[in-house]
Amino acid sequence: MKGVKAVLITRGGDVVVAESLSEAEELIERVDVDAFILIRGEVLSVFKAVRRPQAQPRGAGVERGAGPLAAGGEGTVALVLDQMFRGFAGILERELKDGNIEIHEVVGRGLQSTLKVSDRIYQEPANDDFDVLKLVETLAGRSRLVVFFTGDKKLARQASLLGLGNVVVKYMPPNEYPGKEALTKAMIEAVREALQGG
Repeated sequence: MKGVKAVLITRGGDVVVAESLSEAEELIERVDVDAFILIRGEVLSVFKAVRRPQAQPRGAGVERGAGPLAAGGEGTVALVLDQMFRGFAGILERELKDGNIEIHEVVGRGLQSTLKVSDRIYQEPANDDFDVLKLVETLAGRSRLVVFFTGDKKLARQASLLGLGNVVVKYMPPNEYPGKEALTKAMIEAVREALQGG
């Protein structure tokens, strides 16, 4: 997100300005940060900071935001696929037959608004990581559970820093799987585990 600054507020009340998101991430790891505000000319978002344990080994890592996950019950489950997962939405729709599962495929530039492709598949516009994070945050506000698949380590980290209790972030770089079929199976298994609260 070019031109974005972060204002971090420590638990002691000090204010620290980070000139980039990567600098903000480093500060959150080192300083006891209570909240941070993203600014690009104007205030974009205000987030509660959540301290994370050390990063997991490479591969299909799961990070769950802070707070309780809504256990069971009714409500939509939203799957968000970043641009590295183009072409997976149709297979996931076919294999995950639960009618409460919506699949939101980030397609990047070219779309001006959300496009409904089928009963459960939506294509989402995104110019940058900020738009993807905003989509995850919006869906978390209206869904029982959001499972966000990304192959971008930095984006996975930023999404987990949102601190949303009903968001599961799955860092699954496609190049670490022997093929599309293996990756699809791993994604389906990840959704099933998330639905069971695991």
